[in-house]
Amino acid sequence: MSYPTEIDAAIIYSVSDAQPPVRTIMCGIENVTINETANTRDRVRGDCAKPGKPRTRSVVVISTQWDVTGSGVSNADRIPAVKALLGVHSRFEIDAIRYDGTDAGELLGTFAGSGVLTAHNLNLQRDADSGSEVTIAGEDDLTWTPAEASGA
Repeated sequence: MSYPTEIDAAIIYSVSDAQPPVRTIMCGIENVTINETANTRDRVRGDCAKPGKPRTRSVVVISTQWDVTGSGVSNADRIPAVKALLGVHSRFEIDAIRYDGTDAGELLGTFAGSGVLTAHNLNLQRDADSGSEVTIAGEDDLTWTPAEASGA
């Protein structure tokens, strides 16, 4: 039987412009959603040989985009670093991890791209768990680099 290689967790990092680049974890962000979208517009075309037939839609792709939303627990220690990213063009990397019984987990691959942190929401509760959410609007392409297979 064959099963898919499931991603169990994702970790968002901001990446500095320093040489070598420094990856800083967005500690506390535990749930990640990556949304890649093709933006389209419809064009309607008719068949010249069959003018009585209803016209059909032709889809024109005008652009692509990616967005990332991450949520998790509020982390007071990371508030200054996240606030510094708000509204700033930055590089981000998202490691895809599979649980394998080790502390680090097995790295399956990394998404990478440039974008702007457009939102940092804190949900601070007195009688419940507090939370944090970030939104990244991507620019250009979001790349996927598979991790090298162990033992290869």
